[in-house]
Amino acid sequence: MVHYRADGRRGLYGFPEPQHASSTLANAVQLLRQALHGRGVATLDGDVMRTAGGHYVLSLAFGLLIWSVPKMFRWFNTGRMVLHPSADPAGAADLLVGLFERQPWLRYRREYLEALMEPAGASPI
Repeated sequence: MVHYRADGRRGLYGFPEPQHASSTLANAVQLLRQALHGRGVATLDGDVMRTAGGHYVLSLAFGLLIWSVPKMFRWFNTGRMVLHPSADPAGAADLLVGLFERQPWLRYRREYLEALMEPAGASPI
């Protein structure tokens, strides 16, 4: 398996050292959720799962899982693994929102999940 960086270059190395690395994997996922929320993608606590190995996984849509592993976020896009430094959750959120824009089926799945989040008969105010 060949790994690709978010910028399209091959390899796992070459990322700049994080300026403010997340202290824990859970914190990295929380920062990513906040960055996504700022870009209009809502998430619930139930979207976050902890694996037996201690990693955290954020489920944005059926078929799109974002793994928080030491110093990295990773996800698959069209069969390729994308890696992005966890010290840059805003950059990862930008890439993921761009993925929603380029692949409408992901956006539709997420919108369906967001519709399920709203309580029945809730006022928009």
